[in-house]
Amino acid sequence: MGGPGMVKQQGFSLLEAIVALTILAGASMALFGWIGGSLRQLNRSEFYIESTPALTSALEYLKFQDLASRPSGDFVSGDLLVHWQAVAIEKDVAGVQGSNFLLSLYDVELQVRKGQQSLPPLKTRVVNYHRLPGVAESQDVN
Repeated sequence: MGGPGMVKQQGFSLLEAIVALTILAGASMALFGWIGGSLRQLNRSEFYIESTPALTSALEYLKFQDLASRPSGDFVSGDLLVHWQAVAIEKDVAGVQGSNFLLSLYDVELQVRKGQQSLPPLKTRVVNYHRLPGVAESQDVN
C-alpha cells in the first residue's frame, strides 16, 4: 500500500496534542468555575442560616424598645450586626375599649451584616405600647 517514501506515523502529532490540551483546559475552566460558584452559594446559605437566630433575637429585642424615642439602632449577636430603622405608621392609638394602653405601629427594616457580607433587608412591622398618661401600674396582691 505505502510507497517507498511513506513513513508510518506512531503516536500523536504536535497539533493533535495542542488541540487535546486546549479542550482539556476549556473543560477544566468550566469545572472550576462551577466549583467556585457552588462554594459561593454554600457560604451564602451558611450566612443565611447563621443570621436567622440573630434576626429572631433582634425582633424580640425591638418588642421592648420605645421606637418613638429611638427609631434606629444596632443589635449585636456574636459577630453579626443587625441594624434596624423604624418608621411610625400610626402613633398613640387607643387600644380596645377600656384598655389602659396606647398603641403605635411601626414599619421596621432590619439589615444583617457580618464583615463585608450583608443580607437583603428584612421588612416587618412591630407594635409598641405604653400606658395612658395618669394610669398607675397595678399592684398584684397575693
